[in-house]
Amino acid sequence: MIIDSHTHIFPNLEGASSNKEGSPSLLYLQKFVSDSPAQAVRRTKDNSIVEDRTQWALWDPNDPSPSGAYDVQFRLGEFGRLLWTKDGVDYFMHLYGPSLQKMVSPPEFLLAQMDYAGVGMAVLQNAWIYGQMNDYFADAVKKYPGRFVGSVQISEAFADSDAQMRELRRGVLDLDLKALYYANARFFENSYSSYFDDSKYYPFWNEVRNLGIPVYWDLVALKEPGHSAETPYDLFSHQMKRFENWRRKYPEIPCILVHGVPLRYIRKGDELMDIPSDLWNIWKQPNIYLELLFPMQVSHPTPGGSIWDYPYTEVHPIIKQLYSKLGPEKLLWGSDMPNMERNCTYKQGRQYLERHCPFLSESDKQLLFSGNVARLLKL
Repeated sequence: MIIDSHTHIFPNLEGASSNKEGSPSLLYLQKFVSDSPAQAVRRTKDNSIVEDRTQWALWDPNDPSPSGAYDVQFRLGEFGRLLWTKDGVDYFMHLYGPSLQKMVSPPEFLLAQMDYAGVGMAVLQNAWIYGQMNDYFADAVKKYPGRFVGSVQISEAFADSDAQMRELRRGVLDLDLKALYYANARFFENSYSSYFDDSKYYPFWNEVRNLGIPVYWDLVALKEPGHSAETPYDLFSHQMKRFENWRRKYPEIPCILVHGVPLRYIRKGDELMDIPSDLWNIWKQPNIYLELLFPMQVSHPTPGGSIWDYPYTEVHPIIKQLYSKLGPEKLLWGSDMPNMERNCTYKQGRQYLERHCPFLSESDKQLLFSGNVARLLKL
């Protein structure tokens, strides 16, 4: 059976405008867009591409805290779009492909996609931009047994609180969620006054270890106050150094690095740099696993554009390196549906590896598409 390690379901995101308990905050979505790579952003009046972010900035670059959000009438649109207005000009970008007519991805929608693409089971990752999803995931798992596996989410910046410790235990012990989803980007909520490797969070991580669950790490570059960096990779590398500090404290906790190889930080235009040695040193450590999710890493600033097209043969050298240096037991396939449809179909997101990488053996594919994730999540 094919198991997709990275998918999303969520109720209608229109709830973000209602302040309904459990709904995502428009603030989260605005922060997400402000930190995203420039992609498919246009002025709607003349349909032109705006590559200069100063024209449509959403956040004060000198204030990464919640108070740094600009008042730009940030809002949800239709057909996968997020909208905002600055200096009287309307802008939009695609969070999803235009086939997602409303901002909603219920379990039934993902099941239809899975059936069409030949995917038997999906791991539900609890990304912070969708709101508090623990109960929503648990309901989907109960309603469709054998098709979904849920992850639990807490408020990362406040994981030292009793409330977040209780939510972690409730998610695993009562809701039967099988992993923790954890995003460093959400530390903007405490104005970057602390980070996940700080000792104040050790009791939380001790509990994660005691519960015996793996962690899906969504690690991105952060502009930490007081930390200077020359390139986006420098910012990302600083977060990976924090991760390595954390890993030395908790080497027994299995860690799955969401999105795997961080192409957006190690490429210049359509040219790839060599993967830095500091990343290889981390990836080779025990209990470190990578998602193969390349279609989500090829976005280009032009609307609907990508630096490479299906079947993404340009990433074959990287895939070969991953297999030769890390081995087949450390790699998992994920799609990031429904986000993947910005760049390719769900079927293509599977077939670029399954059909177009002849150097992968059948045993490699068995581990990539099911065996590794089944072992890590104890399915």
